[in-house]
Amino acid sequence: MTNNRPRQGSGMRSRNSAKSPTRQGVAARELQEARRKRRQREVMRNRIILGVVCICIFALLITLIVKLLGGLIGSGNTADTSTITFQKNGQVVFEEVIDFDSDTYSKSELKSYTNDLISSFNETYGEEAIKLNKLSVKGDEAYIKTTYKDADCYTAFTSYETFDASYEDAVSAGYDFGELFSTVADNVVGEAQVVDTDSLFAGMQVAIIKENVTVVVPGTITYISNANVDLVEADTVTISQADGNEDASDLVYVIYTLE
Repeated sequence: MTNNRPRQGSGMRSRNSAKSPTRQGVAARELQEARRKRRQREVMRNRIILGVVCICIFALLITLIVKLLGGLIGSGNTADTSTITFQKNGQVVFEEVIDFDSDTYSKSELKSYTNDLISSFNETYGEEAIKLNKLSVKGDEAYIKTTYKDADCYTAFTSYETFDASYEDAVSAGYDFGELFSTVADNVVGEAQVVDTDSLFAGMQVAIIKENVTVVVPGTITYISNANVDLVEADTVTISQADGNEDASDLVYVIYTLE
């Protein structure tokens, strides 16, 4: 009986005990490797996110710089001829180029006179109805830039008939559009003809001017009335009398779509 008892520390138990540390070491190394790879993936992901954020910030900065430079450059530009610009917010900007005679009055006198006119008008029409943006003199020409609250304000101050609103508003205001109109497409003016204004102009904007000036609208011109009008660009026309008579003027309709 004694001889049949299994001996402690048999070979089988010894082999099992010898393998356990090895398996534990392999598992530990595999765990460390998995953790290392996970950290690498996290680092790579964070680098990608940081790179995308940096690119977006850089693109935004470039856009802001371009807009700022464009605004600064644009603000320094002045019209060569008297120009009325209609803006999306309803305001009207008028750049007037007039003859200047230093023997008649000085630049300071011209500025004082202009400011007095504007101040007097604002007192009756409303505060900040008109704002003087710039006044300069170069040689025998004076340049005056003013901003008006709206087209009605411009008409009230200058006495030149001016309108800028939708076609429906123009009809309600009493304009009958009984004119010949030319289509405008790709900077080409078509032949003048009678058109169905109610169907063609519905939903469009209308600038109406009775003054010999350059006109700029905040969109793309689609039709113009056929009365001493020349297309300059997709958003610009000039109005002038064929015989050069500056005292005469025609009521001009400019139909456009907002941009």
